[in-house]
Amino acid sequence: MHDPYNFTQEQISCQNERQWWIFVLTSLIAYFGSLILAVLCSLLTRCCKNLCGSKQVKRETQLSGSSFNAEIQEWAGGLISGQSTTGRLLVVFIFICNMVAVIIYMIDTNTGLMEECISWLDSITLQIDFALGVIFTMTLILRYLAASSTISFLLDVLTVVDLFTLPPLFLSVWLGRTWIGLRFMRCLVVTQLPNVLVYLRVLENSSSIRLTQLVSTLTGCLLWFAGVFYLLENTGDPFHEYLNARDPGNLRYWDSVYWLVITASTIGYGDYYPETDLGKITMVLYLSGAIASFASNLPEIVELVGNQPKYAGSFKQANDQRQFVVVCGNINYESVNSFLKDFFHPAREDVNCEIVFLNKAEPDLEFEGLLKREKTRVTYLQGTMLNPLDLQRVGADRAAAILVLCNKFSPDPTWEDAANIMRVISLKNYCENTRVVIQLLHYSSKSFLLNIPGWDWRRDDQAVCLNEVKFGLLAQSCLAPGLFTLASNIVTTTGRLELKPEMPRWKKEYFSTSHKVILADTLSPTFVGCTFQEVAEICFTRLNLILIAIESRKYEGGEIFINPRNRRITANAIGLFLTDSSDAAKRAWFYCRVCHENVYDVTEIKKCSCKKLAKARYEYYNFGKEKTNQPNGIRSTNPGLREPALDQGSGTLRRRRGGSDTGSDATRAETAKMIYDSTGCFHWCSGRTIEECTLTRQEATVTMFAGHIVVAIFANEDSPLLGLRNLVMPLRASNIQYNDLRHIIIIGNLNYIRREWYLLKNLPKISVMDGDPLSRADLRAVKVNLSKTCIILSAKTPEKSEPVLADKEIIMAALNIKYMSFGAEFVKMDEEGEEEMSSSDAVQTNVPILLDLAFANNVRYLDEHEMYLSDIELYKTLPFASGTAMARGILDSLMSATYFNASALRLLRQWVTGGANIDLEMSLAEGAGLRGGYSTPKTLAARDRVRVDEIILQESQWSRYAENGARYADLFCACLREAGTLCLGIYRLLDEEADEENGEEMTRVVLGCPNNNMLLQPMDHILALVQYEEDKEKRE
Repeated sequence: MHDPYNFTQEQISCQNERQWWIFVLTSLIAYFGSLILAVLCSLLTRCCKNLCGSKQVKRETQLSGSSFNAEIQEWAGGLISGQSTTGRLLVVFIFICNMVAVIIYMIDTNTGLMEECISWLDSITLQIDFALGVIFTMTLILRYLAASSTISFLLDVLTVVDLFTLPPLFLSVWLGRTWIGLRFMRCLVVTQLPNVLVYLRVLENSSSIRLTQLVSTLTGCLLWFAGVFYLLENTGDPFHEYLNARDPGNLRYWDSVYWLVITASTIGYGDYYPETDLGKITMVLYLSGAIASFASNLPEIVELVGNQPKYAGSFKQANDQRQFVVVCGNINYESVNSFLKDFFHPAREDVNCEIVFLNKAEPDLEFEGLLKREKTRVTYLQGTMLNPLDLQRVGADRAAAILVLCNKFSPDPTWEDAANIMRVISLKNYCENTRVVIQLLHYSSKSFLLNIPGWDWRRDDQAVCLNEVKFGLLAQSCLAPGLFTLASNIVTTTGRLELKPEMPRWKKEYFSTSHKVILADTLSPTFVGCTFQEVAEICFTRLNLILIAIESRKYEGGEIFINPRNRRITANAIGLFLTDSSDAAKRAWFYCRVCHENVYDVTEIKKCSCKKLAKARYEYYNFGKEKTNQPNGIRSTNPGLREPALDQGSGTLRRRRGGSDTGSDATRAETAKMIYDSTGCFHWCSGRTIEECTLTRQEATVTMFAGHIVVAIFANEDSPLLGLRNLVMPLRASNIQYNDLRHIIIIGNLNYIRREWYLLKNLPKISVMDGDPLSRADLRAVKVNLSKTCIILSAKTPEKSEPVLADKEIIMAALNIKYMSFGAEFVKMDEEGEEEMSSSDAVQTNVPILLDLAFANNVRYLDEHEMYLSDIELYKTLPFASGTAMARGILDSLMSATYFNASALRLLRQWVTGGANIDLEMSLAEGAGLRGGYSTPKTLAARDRVRVDEIILQESQWSRYAENGARYADLFCACLREAGTLCLGIYRLLDEEADEENGEEMTRVVLGCPNNNMLLQPMDHILALVQYEEDKEKRE
């Protein structure tokens, strides 16, 4: 209880006069009089309509629709509904005025007097209240003009509040006497807070709107009942002549609020209680609804507060000098954990970058734990790339790049690609200058990116097509076994691995060469005027770098030339190297033939002052020579058609077999028919139906196959498409002679292969067999023991809940082929292409197998040494090192590699796809498949590009290096000088004592990008990039 205030005698006498009934009567007359008048007008209007008939009513309705009243109603409705900026400002202004009126009411209740005789000129609160009353009156009129029905207008909460509070206000000014009474009705306006926030677009989701509705309704009702209780307790009962009224100042308004909250929560301290009969009746009515409402709504409020998005804020950079990358798409614990391990790998030098993950779902506990461990460099926000507001929250316009990840295990790859493309469209519409790296599953989806106006490869926008790269690597591994191991290692950040004494020899050699990556750096001016082969030789022998390609500047076209022949280096040319660090790649820029001629320690090669002489040396070199008109940093010594190569033995021109007359009948016949596609990059034939290429088991058995490629596919009729075109097209590249194309036999579900056939029908030398890859009879029919390679794929969607069983069919098929025995009835082709019969005893044949696993851990079922390891890294296992098994996750590093070095993906695509370019993508985007074209000088010139091949050292022209003690650097230089062949790695026999003729296993390990001081072994095979014409002339 509070001590009563010291009031004057005048205030006490005014309080005792009790004229509150005048104010109440004014409010009742104003409201109920308006309501009765509205009802009478409504009844009168209805009677007139019934008497006049429907035609007259229809005519009046049409006239009223275009009348001035309708225009006024529409104008007023637009203002109070907040549809325009002016309307929203008006709604906010009116709500603020109502809250000011509530605050003034609470201030006036502190006096403790219910009635007070005072002039409005002497009371600042009354003056403010009067000004607000004028505003509320104007608003009341505006809402009346906008109302479609007078009765509904009078029943509105705001109308009830205004008609019960405004008449007493104006009456108090006229009488010079105030009554605190019904001003508490203004507290009901608090319930309109959700509508105001919705108009302002502060509340947008359903949970926040519902939470605001609950809180505002409970608050408004609580303040309203507190005003009723305050009024009744301080006024007293009229039928008791107000004798039970509390003393002025004994019960304040906030005491009423406090007591109502304590009572509704069923606590009830007992310090306050009703003393009047009307107060007791009111509290009975209040408690009957308040306790139930408190008990039902409070849990819902707690639930809504708990369900508020924890990650709904905005990204704020802690350091403006630090870049950040936004990652979206397939965001879960597995994908994020794998991405972070690769992005922040210790092998990457000082990655000063933050990662912002944007995903619609809230992370689970395991995922949240990962985010907490990486909280210094990782931020997680809930949202979607399809919402511009979410793009603004993550700062997409300020991001260094946007990376879009895909779900490699999606049951519907087409839908997955479409969803990611829609994310890119949304981003480019919001900020087209932001760089995007998107991960796709199907090669065909890339064509849709070309339709996005903001998509620009010059901005390093890249599409990482997993199936394109994966199947391209598998295809090239058929030509050069072990290539996908080499290529995967140079795009996967593994770092230098620790070598232990107890490791077997193959692991020591493999680990010492598996950490090389693709890096780009500007070539030193000292190389200006030298040919690519000369520079590559210097880089490897002196700098221990493998120069694999040259890239022109973006403003010069950005074209990449892989091992180009007869091209000379010009100023500012960019070299793409296979090396272990960026410091090593910088040596190509620091190197000077004058200053570093006698420097043999590569760590001592540092920047010198001779770079100023580069221009003079370049002009001196080109003095009197034909000027080049190619502005791409690389110039060709022969701008026209390439001249016939010189025979290095005699120094004379070697003529091609069949005569040198370019106008011969054979040449004219070749150009008159379509044997290549429209780009000249692939072999082409007329479209064939799948029935024409289908073999039965009996037909396959009597057909002689040797050196072919078997593609075994596990698929149901409705399984997702693999995109076999990406596997077959590199094997049909035009830089491979037609007679050297290996026949491809696809064995699997015929109905499934039929769905892929429309993209394969124009590629030659393909056969299909409807069979089971687990059937030994079908495998024997296609002569799997005589095949060059057997590729085993699965199109079935793996179950992530059971990763061990996801690759069960591929593993069973691999083990089935490995332990199959083949007898004398099978014919084997020797190296000269003649038939010879094998031994009459059944022996096991070492069939080269390529497997595409869904999960890397399943590789342990292929290697008995890894069988009991639960968590292993694929690149450390023998099946991967030997070029047998790869997994879908091995190419995840392409996203990070592409972000840090955009040239890495472009080089890898050009390397493994067999020549796919933008022209081909535009052609395939038409949806008509591979189109044939006539042979023209331009399309025939497209054949002149390098390809991957396997060189058997003992049987090659460099067999002299097969002797023990020969250095790899000597072979590297000889291949460059004699044939323009660029050596990439060694495919080394695991056990030199193994005997292939006795059926012993001939397992080899890939040593990618070995150092220049590595020694060769007699049984080594070399993985190399060979020139097109040189290889052709050697065969002729």
